[in-house]
Amino acid sequence: MSKCCGCNKKVLSNAVANNTDSCTCSLTDNCTDVCVTPQCGDPKLLTVLVPVIYDEIGINVCRTIPLATLLADYPTAAYIRAEVTNITFATGAAPSVTIKPIAGRPNCYELTLTNLTVDFVIYVYDCCKRLLATLPVTGVVYLPSATTDPEYDEDTNPTSVTMQLFAPYGVTYTDTTVATPNLNFIGFLSTNGTVSQGLNLMAMSKVLNFDIANAEMTVGLTLIVKSIYYNQYRIPHNGKAIVSKGTLASPEESVCMSFVSGSLLDRNIKPLELCNPLDQKRNCESCTDPDDCTCLTPSD
Repeated sequence: MSKCCGCNKKVLSNAVANNTDSCTCSLTDNCTDVCVTPQCGDPKLLTVLVPVIYDEIGINVCRTIPLATLLADYPTAAYIRAEVTNITFATGAAPSVTIKPIAGRPNCYELTLTNLTVDFVIYVYDCCKRLLATLPVTGVVYLPSATTDPEYDEDTNPTSVTMQLFAPYGVTYTDTTVATPNLNFIGFLSTNGTVSQGLNLMAMSKVLNFDIANAEMTVGLTLIVKSIYYNQYRIPHNGKAIVSKGTLASPEESVCMSFVSGSLLDRNIKPLELCNPLDQKRNCESCTDPDDCTCLTPSD
């Protein structure tokens, strides 16, 4: 009989095709089909996909920021705190970010930063440290592009900084033309709160001085660039986290009240311990207890 052409070939995952977890399988019985009966309990190991930092480097810069307009309505302001919410990069002929591979060193990239426009959220407190206001401070330039800028300082706020990072899997690009490498900023807006593969920038700020008389603050800024890539890892599993639960007190007795006063819902189907049978096998022949079985490297 000839083989059919164009047959629909079924491709099964290792977990579906080779489920040998001790929770659902014994030495003498056939393994349970996880598609029909999901595994219960806790796995010994979890396969996770996580952003891994391959390299990172940071610098500190500093400048003074005027606040007279913002603080006019808060004469009792005594303390102030600042957090970076966003950093905007200039584009065009004089971009804020330049990323290029290093000649002869294919796994490393050179990154130059200049003319960074930083936005802050500042928290204003009175002398008793009660919060008076949460205010935006936008358009503050660090690493000014010109030495004539009044905030330029050769040591604390230069025109640019250049860093070299180990980035073995390359960088992220702005579009499919791969003409412009991208630097992802991780901040505190809904639009920038995520990690991206490739190069990522994080910023942390500290108010070094709050001059109430002149209504200005001196803010130190830490800029950290990281090369990040997503990878799979197997990690030890030490039990599921238990979420703290608040209770609504009420004398009412009903199914809704019983539910509200009861335990929080949780998902109990067990994640599979993914193990490639071509690379590893479960050697249970000498085990007296199936729970003692572990994945061992084949000897043949």
